[in-house]
Amino acid sequence: MPRRSGVRARRGTSLLRATGVLGSVVLLSVVTGACSADPTNQTDPTTAPAQSAPFRAFTDDSWWNTPVPVDAPENPDSVNILRYMRTAEEAGEGCLRLAGAEDNNWGQPVYWAKDGDPEYDVDVEVPDDPPELHSLRIPHGAEAADNSDGSMTIFDLDRGYVVALTDAEYDDGTWSAGGATVTYLDSNGYHARTGHSSDPRNLGSHRGNNAAVMMVRYDEVRAGQIDHVLKVASGPPVSEDYVFPMVGSDGDTRAPHAPPQGLRFRISPSVDLDKLGLDPQTLVIAQALQQYGFYIGDSSGVTALKLEDTRSSGQGQQWKMRSTALCGLPLTPRFWDVLPEDYRPSPG
Repeated sequence: MPRRSGVRARRGTSLLRATGVLGSVVLLSVVTGACSADPTNQTDPTTAPAQSAPFRAFTDDSWWNTPVPVDAPENPDSVNILRYMRTAEEAGEGCLRLAGAEDNNWGQPVYWAKDGDPEYDVDVEVPDDPPELHSLRIPHGAEAADNSDGSMTIFDLDRGYVVALTDAEYDDGTWSAGGATVTYLDSNGYHARTGHSSDPRNLGSHRGNNAAVMMVRYDEVRAGQIDHVLKVASGPPVSEDYVFPMVGSDGDTRAPHAPPQGLRFRISPSVDLDKLGLDPQTLVIAQALQQYGFYIGDSSGVTALKLEDTRSSGQGQQWKMRSTALCGLPLTPRFWDVLPEDYRPSPG
């Protein structure tokens, strides 16, 4: 996979901010360039591991992996929150867009690290300094998203964690980034600062977000199975407040009815998705949004759910739907439920 030559042009204001740490820098210096001597033994770093079902991070009873029951309670301010999300500044069409569809470049590349990939030493100038970043394996040819966020996800199943990078760049054997989070795959996936994490090593600068749920993976949709909640970025400004599982917010408004980061939504169980004429890929995503929902974990210029960026990772555009494919479900009480703040579905 060819690399872009040199360093990506300096980014302006992020449209899909993934870290609230301003001015922070993460420098990744190569530790070793060792790789398999036989290139025919190299596996595709964009290919998820072969197994009976798509890989799912974190424990089954975690907040990320617990379906929302049909009879879940309703947020008492749900009507006003949905009206705000639909009509406030930067609400756009008042629906959830799919970032990374068509020619949109706001998806998130996903890589699967393996034996033989080079390791990079990470100097983290952010409040949390996950030690795993000092020997981070990044596959040969990996590229961050070609946008002002420069985000990417790296799963390292052998070492047992998933990493989110933002403002990531590669130049002359060195990676740099502006934000990084490490989350252990066999934990409950909560940031250590929530006080409820099953692994104190879950650290980073993404305010409680983790790299495993930041986007819809292509292998999940191809298999027809997304078994976890998904992160969404809000177009309308979000509140300065935050709720579990977030540990911070990049929101900047105290506007009435502006949702806090961490608030969870789901397509109402009363909606018959099969009657909406959704294309096959969008239907899989909508089924996940009905069963698990989404949570607001970010701010952006448009309310959007990221798809895996298959182009930056060298696979070509694998998504067949339009970016507005979910706009037949506008953010109204007819189609969406808003869950109470800090709501945690009960496993089982």
